[in-house]
Amino acid sequence: MRLSGRRLTVVLSTLFVVVLIAGATTAWSFGRHRIETPASVAAYHSGPTDDRTVVLSADAQGHPRAEQVRVLLQHYFDSINNRDYDAWMGAVAHEQSAPQTEQNWTRDYATTVDSNLTVVTVADEPLRTRLMFTSMQAAELAPASLPVTCINWDVTYLLAEQDGRLVLSGIDPSAQSMTACA
Repeated sequence: MRLSGRRLTVVLSTLFVVVLIAGATTAWSFGRHRIETPASVAAYHSGPTDDRTVVLSADAQGHPRAEQVRVLLQHYFDSINNRDYDAWMGAVAHEQSAPQTEQNWTRDYATTVDSNLTVVTVADEPLRTRLMFTSMQAAELAPASLPVTCINWDVTYLLAEQDGRLVLSGIDPSAQSMTACA
């Protein structure tokens, strides 16, 4: 059967509408999981400080689990700053800790000091939190893609329930950036 004229126009128009709807649905699906950029990002002053306390922005405070997220992140960053591998293991999901031996973890974080920790947002579906902070470390222990002693991070951590408690279950790779401190 050969399509021509009006039939061809109807088939192509129908195909175009189907593709358009599929694209819009996909864009909506991805977009609804993205954490929007709140005013607290513009108010954040990057760079190292003496303050190692995790604080909640006004935007993050509105989430019902904000304090639980803040406590988890405080535990996580205290474990790094205090070189406490066992505490770190308690803050991350089994999938995150399984490949990390104590010896490697201790070596990787031997010089790290994280500060200026601000929870920008907490969002659902999946539960996640956007955090801005600064890390200081020996350049040779910094990420290979940015071997500097001071890095400003903007990271979205994924969170999950495990064994009846909240843990960090990973990092959203599409929502992570790092820049050298000015």
